[in-house]
Amino acid sequence: MNPNGELQSQLAPSGVRTITFGHPAHNSFPTHQLRALVAALDSASQDDATRSVLLRSAGDRTFCAGANLDELLAITDNKSGQEFFMGFANLILAMRRCKKPVVVAVQGKAIGGGVGIAAAADYCLATDAASIKLSELAIAIGPFVILPALVRKMGIAAASELSIDTEWHNAGWAKEKGLYQRVFATNEELYDAATALASKLATYSLQATAELKATLWHGTNHWPSLLEERAGVSGRLVLTDEAKEALSAFKRK
Repeated sequence: MNPNGELQSQLAPSGVRTITFGHPAHNSFPTHQLRALVAALDSASQDDATRSVLLRSAGDRTFCAGANLDELLAITDNKSGQEFFMGFANLILAMRRCKKPVVVAVQGKAIGGGVGIAAAADYCLATDAASIKLSELAIAIGPFVILPALVRKMGIAAASELSIDTEWHNAGWAKEKGLYQRVFATNEELYDAATALASKLATYSLQATAELKATLWHGTNHWPSLLEERAGVSGRLVLTDEAKEALSAFKRK
C-alpha cells in the first residue's frame, strides 16, 4: 500500500460507486486523504451516473483508526488545530450533503473519526469484528466534532457512554444502540450484503432518494457552523500540556 494512503473510486454498471480508502497506519486519515475523500463524495453527488455510494476501507482488520497521530502532534497554534479537526468535520458534512445514499461497510475496528464515519452513514453494515472506541477524552481532547453525528444516530445516552468511558464496545452493542443496522459473521457476507443494498438503492428514483435523505437529515442545517465551532474546541485542547503528553505516550505504545 502507498505509504501516503490510497483512495479508489469505481463506478459499476449498476450505478453503485464504491469508494475505498486505505492507509498503512490502520487506515488512519492524514489531512490530504480526508480532502480527497470529501472531493470524491462531492463528485459522486453531482455525477448523474452514480446512483448510490458504497464507502469502505482496504484490508480485513481495522476499518479506520481516526486521525493521523503525527499530524496531531505537529499542531502548534489554534488556527492549525481547528483546520486539522475540520478534516473529519468536512467529511461528515460531505456525507450529509451527498444527494446519493451512502452505505458504509465496517469490516473491523473503528476508532475516533472512524466511528464518526459510521455515524454519518445513511445505512451502516458491519462484521462481528467491528468494535468501536472513542479514546479522545483519555488523550485530553474529547470527540467534539463527531458528537453531533453520534447523537443523531445513537441518541445522547449511548453517545455519552461511548464518549465518557473511553472503552471498547463490541459490534453487538453498536447494533443495539443503532450505529450499525446489520452485523455479519464474515467480511464476505458483509460486502455481499452491502453491495446488494447499494445495488437495490441504485434502482430507485434519484429524486425520491434525495428527498428521503434530506428528510432524514432534517434539523442539521446548522451543522456547518456547529462543526466548525467544535473543531475550534478540539483545536485549542490539543495544544494543552495534558494533550501533548497523552498523545506522546500513546505514540510510544
